[in-house]
Amino acid sequence: MPSQYPKAVRRWPQHANQRDYVMAEDVNEIQDEIAGIESTLGVMPTEYVDSTGKTTKYTSVDARLDNMQRDIERLAYQQTGLLDAARTGWNLPIASIRSSGTLIPQTVNADQPNQPSSDWHPARFDVPVIDPLGLAVRPTFSLTCPQTGWWVVAARTMMWIPSRKPGTKSTDHSLFTSIDIEGLSTDVATDSDTAPMGTNGFHLVNPTYAGPWYQGERLSVSIRHMGNLKIANAPVNDPIGPQTAFTWIGLTYIRALPSQFVTRPPWDADPLPQ
Repeated sequence: MPSQYPKAVRRWPQHANQRDYVMAEDVNEIQDEIAGIESTLGVMPTEYVDSTGKTTKYTSVDARLDNMQRDIERLAYQQTGLLDAARTGWNLPIASIRSSGTLIPQTVNADQPNQPSSDWHPARFDVPVIDPLGLAVRPTFSLTCPQTGWWVVAARTMMWIPSRKPGTKSTDHSLFTSIDIEGLSTDVATDSDTAPMGTNGFHLVNPTYAGPWYQGERLSVSIRHMGNLKIANAPVNDPIGPQTAFTWIGLTYIRALPSQFVTRPPWDADPLPQ
């Protein structure tokens, strides 16, 4: 007769020595159930052959099932993350803010390029192109994070290459831009552009930061420019004077952080002095 397994679990009668006779049908029922188990598990249930013919061997069926369960849990975690991003990230607005032009003083320590800290100047954001979060309702040098999460912040800075008079088309000139998060680092992202003497056109610098940004933290874009060529009898090594820099910044909220990250942990700050 056919086995009850896998549609049901057969219940077996208890037999006692010297009291019950074990009949042929008793043995046949056991054989039927064993055949049912074998047909359910199939041949070599501890092995898996993928579409390329590669065989993965497990020590037992239990080990193979555990491995499958771990993959299911991993997939569920990823799906939960995607759903969380869809609920709290993708539908949130983004921001695009720019400056109509920030006058950046000249750098006077061109002979000490490794000591630029006094020469960085923040860009002034005064044109909120797309700003549903109200980050720049009035002109500001810093933008305050509206919600803790993983952000992508992309900056673009442009400055005309200054002319040198007389003699050459332009000076040997460099433009530097950094994205700064107060309390974390004065340069979570930096970029620079150098124009050799005689170059026409403009500088274009594009630093990008991708990482956690916590609610209430202030973010700014700082700029410096300098000429690397010493000019004899000049009052400073770089007599170019202040130049106007134009800055664009785009902010994109990607998704929420894990629940334990409410404020920035102290060990996340840069280990070196700023």
